[in-house]
Amino acid sequence: MGASAREIERQIKETRARMDDNLTRLERQASTRAVRYAKVAAVVLALAAAGGAAYLLYRRAHRPTLRDRLGDVSVGRLRTLVAEAPDRLRERLPSVTVRFNEKTVAEPGAVESILRELTPALIGTAGTALLQRVATRPEE
Repeated sequence: MGASAREIERQIKETRARMDDNLTRLERQASTRAVRYAKVAAVVLALAAAGGAAYLLYRRAHRPTLRDRLGDVSVGRLRTLVAEAPDRLRERLPSVTVRFNEKTVAEPGAVESILRELTPALIGTAGTALLQRVATRPEE
C-alpha cells in the first residue's frame, strides 16, 4: 500500500508539472498574440493616418478650377441659379436698423449715463470723508 501511495503522489506531481508547463506555454502564446495584434493595429492606424494626410494634400494641390466646376453644371441649371440668387441673398442677410443720436424710452442720454456711473463713486468718497472727519479728534 505504501508503494502505491508513493506512485500516486509521483503521478500527481508529474501531472501538476505538465499542467504548469502547459499553462506557462499558453500564457506566453496569449501575450505574444496580444503584442502581435497591437502591432498590427498600430500599423493599420498609421497607414490610415498617412492615407488621409496624402488625400488632403492631393486635394489641396489639385483643386478644381472654376471652369472645371462650372463644366459640370448645365445651362438650364445656371439660369435657375441666376434667377434664384436675389431671393437667396435676401434670405441670408439680416435686417439691420441703425440709429444715430436717437433717444428712446429705455436708453438714457449721455449725461444721465455718466451720472449713473459716477454717483456711486461720489457717494462713497463723501461718506469716507465724513467718517474720517467724525472719527478723528479735532486738533487744538
